Amino acid sequence: MEYRSYVSLNIAIIGNSRMSQALSIAFVNAGHQVFRANTEREVSGPKQQWEILEGVHYCSIEEAAKAADFIMICTPAGDVREVAYWLGDVRRKVIIDLTANVPNGISATINTIGAINAITGSEHIVKLLSLYNHENIFKPLFGGKAVQVVLAGDSRKAKEMAKIICKELNIDKFHDFGSTEHIALFDELSKCCRSMIKINYTQVQPVTIGKR
Repeated sequence: MEYRSYVSLNIAIIGNSRMSQALSIAFVNAGHQVFRANTEREVSGPKQQWEILEGVHYCSIEEAAKAADFIMICTPAGDVREVAYWLGDVRRKVIIDLTANVPNGISATINTIGAINAITGSEHIVKLLSLYNHENIFKPLFGGKAVQVVLAGDSRKAKEMAKIICKELNIDKFHDFGSTEHIALFDELSKCCRSMIKINYTQVQPVTIGKR
């Protein structure tokens, strides 16, 4: 059966990265409720420099996680433990780990899925990597090219939810990279993609929120 969207989802997006900003714009345009939070508990403060988006709810990590149907973590890998501690009870919720898409300058490999699982107890975690400049992949048609994403993790439920969410963004090309046993190889792939993303940062055109 062909996938179709029938409901508005509550989506928590954690982090103040380029990826989280692009996702917020895309999901608001798709008619979903977006709850944004950063690694600081509250959105106010000298370290917070938000580009405020209409239709996005800005709140603490705990509030975003509690309100959400599923959670997307878009922070540098080094911030994942802090985020996980503030999520609260999310054992029944799907967590999409997007840290591989956020350049952070850290050379050491961090097992982000392992950290999230150990701290939250959630088993429904999937790591996702986009193979293109993530500021552009959510734009309609992406210049006529097919957008592709790579998924890794042990939870079938999390992978299927990630696919459904990607379809909301007009992404329908998926590569299943296997279980968490392959995370090390996945991280090597992400380093290559981050290098390409960094090169393309200067070519990004601004995007604005509008009606679908």
